[in-house]
Amino acid sequence: METTYDVKVYKILTYKGARKTTYTVRWVVAGKRWREPFDTVALAEGFRSEFIGATGKGEAFVIATGLPVSHRSKSAGMTWYRFAVEYVDARWAQLGGNSRKNIAKTLTATTIALLRAKPTQFAPAAVRTALREWAFNTNRRPDAPGDVVAILRWVERNSLPVSAWEDPEKVDQVLRAIDTRLDGKQAAAWSRKRNRRILNVAMKYAIRRRILRTNPLPKGKESTAVVKTTNAVDKRSLLNPEQAAAILDWIRRRPRGGERLHAFFATLYYCGPRPEEAVAMRVEDVTLPEPDAVDQWCELLFHTATPEAGKQWTDTGEIHEQRDLKGRAEGETRTALGTPP
Repeated sequence: METTYDVKVYKILTYKGARKTTYTVRWVVAGKRWREPFDTVALAEGFRSEFIGATGKGEAFVIATGLPVSHRSKSAGMTWYRFAVEYVDARWAQLGGNSRKNIAKTLTATTIALLRAKPTQFAPAAVRTALREWAFNTNRRPDAPGDVVAILRWVERNSLPVSAWEDPEKVDQVLRAIDTRLDGKQAAAWSRKRNRRILNVAMKYAIRRRILRTNPLPKGKESTAVVKTTNAVDKRSLLNPEQAAAILDWIRRRPRGGERLHAFFATLYYCGPRPEEAVAMRVEDVTLPEPDAVDQWCELLFHTATPEAGKQWTDTGEIHEQRDLKGRAEGETRTALGTPP
């Protein structure tokens, strides 16, 4: 924990807005500016007086947090595990099944990286499962079996406080953990980007709750230097029409569900919908041309999507959940045209 005595505390800045007046305490620690807004002048003066008293006693300030060494922030009094559970519960109702699942995966890797010691008395897979499938699942947590409860109690006792994020070395350790697969290899670029995006939202939530003062994750070029992604498609990986027709014919001749899967994959190939959109289609959503028509284009109407999330992540207990079309307003439909070879 790096500290300094290079501290300057300024006068309270008063801002009179249209709806309310804000009183902001401003100070500088080792050249870095800090600000803390308050709704009343009394709260602001009380907060500022703590800093004036600390500097008067010759107390050092922590560079990473901008606070006096003796100042115990909320982040020091809450374990990361407890914060992560509360964060999941706060966002659960706002999210779809797959978003819930992705958050649980990211928080699982993060929580394991923020343990004081390795859980030698539990199998690593059991710890990951307890966190991913139970701790970070609002619906299932109350019904966790005894062995899972024992693991989660151990995790909570051995979880570092949220203030661990104020240590740059610990931040780097967490980022390495979420960027690495279980086999030790680097995760795909899209996975790394998604994990960092999830953590950034969690950090913003911690700031709103006044548990953290600033977002400790890398920003700007530093955050994207190792997570570069592209939407470009490698043409060498695409099927030509002859290959696609051969594969679809092979699928159609499968003994179990071949015709149904043939219709599904043919729709994806010739019309280009997302898989969850094709699954949600009904017969009445398809307009086919007459067999002898010159124009053989068909029209498909997509009005909903049913992505597969897993029954433990949906509110209905079904494997699929019904969602609006991605990138569309609520209730908006989309039309696609396609033609067979």
